[in-house]
Amino acid sequence: MGVSIQEIIREFQLTVCNEGDPDLLVTENELNRCGLQLAGFYGYFGQKRIQILGNAETSYFQSLSPAKKAKAAKTLLSHEIPCVIVTHGNTVPIEIQKASKKYHRWLLATNTSTSLLNVNLTSYLLHELAETMNYHGVLLDVFGVGVLITGKSGIGKSETALALIKNGHLLIADDNVVIKKPSPDTLVGTGSELTKHLLEIRGIGILDIKSLFGLQAIRLQKSIEMVIHLEPWDEETYYDRIGDAYQYREIMGVQIPEIIVPVRTGRNLAVIIEIAALNYRQNVMGYNTAKLLDERIKSLSQGL
Repeated sequence: MGVSIQEIIREFQLTVCNEGDPDLLVTENELNRCGLQLAGFYGYFGQKRIQILGNAETSYFQSLSPAKKAKAAKTLLSHEIPCVIVTHGNTVPIEIQKASKKYHRWLLATNTSTSLLNVNLTSYLLHELAETMNYHGVLLDVFGVGVLITGKSGIGKSETALALIKNGHLLIADDNVVIKKPSPDTLVGTGSELTKHLLEIRGIGILDIKSLFGLQAIRLQKSIEMVIHLEPWDEETYYDRIGDAYQYREIMGVQIPEIIVPVRTGRNLAVIIEIAALNYRQNVMGYNTAKLLDERIKSLSQGL
């Protein structure tokens, strides 16, 4: 798994000063400012990382004698690095250009500052290189909460999602949610390229939500903050009536709060999910209704 240099060039509108291997993939999400390497130190050198030449590195390089410039450039570019990016609109040193051609390395340039490129490119690589899986469900943004609706096929996930969209909430993905794990405790969901913005309703067919409701009804991606699992109502099953604590579902090693909602005729699932999202936001802000009820009961008991 990796990101091609061409994709990075397009995404950040980089200038190509020399072309390298067109099939080369970037597999590291961290960048390396290669000042130490230009000075000759290669201990702990991250050669699989994109190499950055900012103001400090460029100024140091230009302070070297011609012979040392040539040696520093050849030594750096002789390593199998993905590419070198010269930032801040600095002039690309001739010695770096020659070495990049000799060793067939990508040499790129940008007017963007080193700090801004570092932040944006690292975030981009974290997302693109994150562990990924496909998950059956519907992902929506409900009152700012990323809600993943799950359940067996035919239980009513898409119909519930349609009702939520009509209520002003945002669709991210239906049926096939592409989940990425950019950090140890974060999951981000998006739609696949094939089904993006589409919703399937049995009896009607495929709906283009972007076309029907406009851009205000869709969102490209959202962090997954809670799971709503729909299942047929079972009289023999105990369902939580207090809500003092969430149960959790593990997805890609991350524990996500989960609420099981039993489905039967007459239940307004869209409203239930809206309230669940609002209640989750209250809990995050430290307000728990179940605990408030418990405190009231204790207070009344002490008064008897």
